[in-house]
Amino acid sequence: MESTKDRDRLNFQNPSLDKWLRFLIIAVLVIGILFRFANLDRKFYWLDETYTSLRVSGYTEAEIIKQISYQKITSPADLQKYQQINSEKTLSDTLNSLATEDPQHPPLYYVLARYWAQWFGSSVAAMRSLAAVISLLVFPAIYWLAWELFESSTVAWMAIAIFAISPYHILFAQEARQYSLWTVTTILSSAALLRAMRPDENQNPVALVLSWALYAGTATLGLYTHLLFVCVAAAHAIYVAVIANWRDVKTFIAYYVAALIALIGFMPSLINTVENFNQIRSTTAWAEQTNFLRLVSRWIGSVTIAFFDIGIDGTANATQLALLIPVGIMIFALVGYALYFLYRHTPKRVWLIVLLLIATTALFLAVPDIMKGGRRSANPRYLVPCYVGIQLAVAYLLSAKISNNLDNFKQQKLWRIVIVALFAAGLISGGVSSQRETWWNKGSGWLRAELQVAETVNQASNPLIISDAPIAYMMPLSYYLKPKVKLLIEPRCYTSCYKNRKLALKKPQPSKIPDGFSELFLYRPSSTLRSAIQQQNYQIDPADANVDLKLWKITKK
Repeated sequence: MESTKDRDRLNFQNPSLDKWLRFLIIAVLVIGILFRFANLDRKFYWLDETYTSLRVSGYTEAEIIKQISYQKITSPADLQKYQQINSEKTLSDTLNSLATEDPQHPPLYYVLARYWAQWFGSSVAAMRSLAAVISLLVFPAIYWLAWELFESSTVAWMAIAIFAISPYHILFAQEARQYSLWTVTTILSSAALLRAMRPDENQNPVALVLSWALYAGTATLGLYTHLLFVCVAAAHAIYVAVIANWRDVKTFIAYYVAALIALIGFMPSLINTVENFNQIRSTTAWAEQTNFLRLVSRWIGSVTIAFFDIGIDGTANATQLALLIPVGIMIFALVGYALYFLYRHTPKRVWLIVLLLIATTALFLAVPDIMKGGRRSANPRYLVPCYVGIQLAVAYLLSAKISNNLDNFKQQKLWRIVIVALFAAGLISGGVSSQRETWWNKGSGWLRAELQVAETVNQASNPLIISDAPIAYMMPLSYYLKPKVKLLIEPRCYTSCYKNRKLALKKPQPSKIPDGFSELFLYRPSSTLRSAIQQQNYQIDPADANVDLKLWKITKK
């Protein structure tokens, strides 16, 4: 455990917040909360989110494909049936849908989302509001973790402000997925671990048992939230091994008992994951292709979006890129200095847990990407623990640099400017992204094309879409098609292909194209479907140059 000298190194004073900083933090917190709930229903409800609704409703992808065929003309509303809660499906159907087709997703968030949908409905705004509400729990949680680490309310409030206005946390607070819950469980479990390892806890056996029980509970929740929580658990295991160092036997034993309880609690989901590992590989194959230079550039971009984000992945124009590059370099340098400063000015019990949260996840994802090729480590949604560690380090740096211990007034003034600039960057980022229908976290490139598809089709007076596109594309598109649009579809599988080879190998067999429609469109067709339509004496031409050959117009020869 730490010595008195170590405590002296950490204690840079804990003064009350200056009035200007107190006002700024409150303002940032309020605005950050507003950003989390702004325009929840206006942003594109993309592929991943429609699968959340599918799982929550209790249907499987295979059911949709079997129930919708070329034999019947359907409407967008017919697809929406599979996105909504109804009396035909129960919670057990939700669990079965996940276990059979999405075993890489533990069920906790989806169970919460099902009950949420039963109370508030299955609309886009309602489904996203759960993640937004959960994200509010980050603020008390990060205050607790910062206090356990630094014993400073100044650092704790600074951390709250950084998390509140962080573009990264705002974006994922508005997505109907489990990432805000993963953030909360990562923070809570880390705080609970530090609480249980505090020296004064050894003097109170009852409190010590309760602290370790709390850690076991939060770790279990984390494992049931996201599979990559295993990286957080690994960081905790290494931390205990290094800090206890086999000399503090009670702490060592208590931790591994708590960890074992968490593992036993997670065992049902873990067994299903192991049994369906090949299914997981088949549905995450998209992450296995990239080149190294692009990977490195995205690593830098991933660090930048913790504090500033005006669009990556093709959404930024030339002017934005001219601003993004220098700002990104400055933020990258700030983060690097913050981690160095943390290491130099805090005891091992503080800097080690922060660095481990970053390193375990980053290395777990980056090493396979480098060795075998891939881009998992460049996907910010998988880096939640890294952002927690990075932003804690920056919160400590900024708090230390404006503390009363710093005699150099010019330095204090400089760092106050840095704080204002950092908060301003977050405010600008949130303001820009809140007004956009698409953003990088929703695969912005193909989303813009999908919106163009919907716009083109909706302009027709009585259109019919013919398609055998994967159901993963049909579900998001259905949210943006007008009721007048009709569908003649037989979707291909996406998550159910590995387990259901019959569906995967099925060839489209379209019926005769019906009469009575003003315009006929072909959406993301397979070569087999194109050939079958051409054999019916129809001509196929691009419907619009802006939709990148995803939409075609069918005319009689």
